[in-house]
Amino acid sequence: MKYGYIRPMELYDDIKNQKLKIKKYTEHIYIEDHAESKRRHQLDQLIDKTVKENDQIIVTDICILADSTKQLVDIINACSKKSVHLYFINPDITVSADTEYNFQQILNEISNFQSDVVRFRTQQGMNKAAKEGKKMGRPKRSDDNIKRAVEMYMTKKYTLEEIREQTNISRATLYRHLEK
Repeated sequence: MKYGYIRPMELYDDIKNQKLKIKKYTEHIYIEDHAESKRRHQLDQLIDKTVKENDQIIVTDICILADSTKQLVDIINACSKKSVHLYFINPDITVSADTEYNFQQILNEISNFQSDVVRFRTQQGMNKAAKEGKKMGRPKRSDDNIKRAVEMYMTKKYTLEEIREQTNISRATLYRHLEK
């Protein structure tokens, strides 16, 4: 039997697109209601209670299934003990006892997986900060300080170091504003 697994992690595909890809293989799909790494009830249900020997779990991307290399190894081991195959659509990889890959292929996929996890966690952190009203990026310099620094520079009475000390505007920032 083939089962699909979806998690609302919109790094590459949203839930709708994950479903479209997985429905080409099976109609039996388990969908998590959150993207968090813990409390994955649907995945636990699928691995612990549903799948049997020679069944297959289909996932669009490795990062949908796991959030760390350790978690991925644990999931693969649990599936291996039950002789369950894992199929990842996007890298087109089947993980089972009878498949073999060369070391370079494995390293490439692990590297891609880790990059995806970092990108997802960064995206999650930025979304959380935005919801909390935090401003992203480098804080803007005070327009008054910049104006004052330009005026000091134009008088030719101050050195760049004196301007920097009094206004806290760097040389590069000053020159950037002088060009405007």
